[in-house]
Amino acid sequence: MATETIPVFVPLVGSDTLAHLAHALDVGWLGMGALTKEFEDRIAAFLELTDRFVLSTNTGTSAIHIALLAAGVGPGDEVITPSFNYVADHQAIRMTGAAPVMCDIRDDNLGIDCEKAEALITRRTKAIMPLHFAGIPCDRAGVYRLAGARGLRIIEDACHAFGTICADQKIGSTGDIAIFSFDPVKIITSIDGGCVVGRDPSELKRLQHLRLLGVDRDTTERYKNRRAWEYDVVDEGYRYHLTNIMAAVGISQIKRIQEFIASRQAVCKKYNEAFAGLEDVKVPSSGFSDVSPFIYSLRVLDGRRERLIEHLRSHHIDAGIHFIPVHRHSYFAGAAHGDLSVTERVVDEVLTLPLHSNMREEFVERVIEAVVSFFR
Repeated sequence: MATETIPVFVPLVGSDTLAHLAHALDVGWLGMGALTKEFEDRIAAFLELTDRFVLSTNTGTSAIHIALLAAGVGPGDEVITPSFNYVADHQAIRMTGAAPVMCDIRDDNLGIDCEKAEALITRRTKAIMPLHFAGIPCDRAGVYRLAGARGLRIIEDACHAFGTICADQKIGSTGDIAIFSFDPVKIITSIDGGCVVGRDPSELKRLQHLRLLGVDRDTTERYKNRRAWEYDVVDEGYRYHLTNIMAAVGISQIKRIQEFIASRQAVCKKYNEAFAGLEDVKVPSSGFSDVSPFIYSLRVLDGRRERLIEHLRSHHIDAGIHFIPVHRHSYFAGAAHGDLSVTERVVDEVLTLPLHSNMREEFVERVIEAVVSFFR
C-alpha cells in the first residue's frame, strides 16, 4: 500500500457542517441574511466583546480593504506594515490609493519591530498594520504605545490569531481595529470569509456601506432574510458581503473552535518538545498555552532548509514556506522600506510543518520522526 502523503493544511469539515449547509439551503435565502448575522454574533461571543462590533466579509482581504478605508486611509497616505507577510495587506493598502511602507520584524516573535517602525514614520503616515505571525502575538503593547504617541491608527492583521490571548484578553477584544480570516486553511473556515472587529459605531455604519455597494438600508433588512426595496446609495461600496451559505459553514466551525484550538496547541507543544534540542533548528518562542496556532513554523539554520524539504518529501510529508517577503515581489520592488536585515535572514529559514485540527496521531509521529531523523 502506498504511503499516504501528509499535507500542510487539512480543513476539518464533517457531518455537522453538512447539516448546517442543508438547513441554510432549506431556508432558501442564499445571500447575506440571518445566518450572516448569527455568525457575526457568535464571533463576538467567542472573542468576549464588550462595546465592540463584528462585521463579516466575503474574504479577509475585503475586510482589510474596507477597514483601511473606514480608518481614513486614502490617496497620498502611507501605512507601515511588515514585508514578512502574505501580499493581501499590501495589495489592500494600494487599493485605497495609499502606499505600503515595509518594516522589519523582530527575531524572537517574527512580529513588527517597533523601533524600526518609528524610524519609518513620516508626515504621510496614517496607520500601522502589524501581523500576529502564526498566531503568536507581536509586540502589541509597543505598537499601541508608538501609535498613541504619533497619532496613528492601528489595523491589526490577526488573520493567523483567531482565539489567541495577549495580556489576558483575546486579540480583537481591545484596541483599535482587528481583522480575521476564515479562508479554507484557517483554524475555522467559512469556505472563504473574514471580518472586521472595531469599536467606533460611526465606523460600523461606514463599513456596512462599504461592504454592500454603499446602500444605506440593506444590511438591517438582509439580516432578517429580507431586502429593502426603498433605499439610497450614500457612499462608495463593494460586493464584499458574506452569504448565508458561507456563514452556515462558519457557524458549524465556530461551534467547535475550542476543540480545534486545543488540538492544535497539543500538536505544537509536541513539536516544540521534539525539536527543541536539535542542532540548526529554532522552535517558535511560545509555549502555546495562550496561542491559537494557525501554522507551526520551524526555523532551519545554516542553509539546511531546502535539504530538509527534500527529506520530508521523500517521507511523503509536505512542507510550506511562510512567506516570500513582499519586497521581493516584482510588483512591489519599488515600494518604500527600511532596514530589512532580520526579514532577509528569517525568510530563508522558516519552514511550515503540517498542522491540522484534530490531527491524526500517526501523522504527528511521522512528522516528528522525519524531522528528527534528518538532523541526527
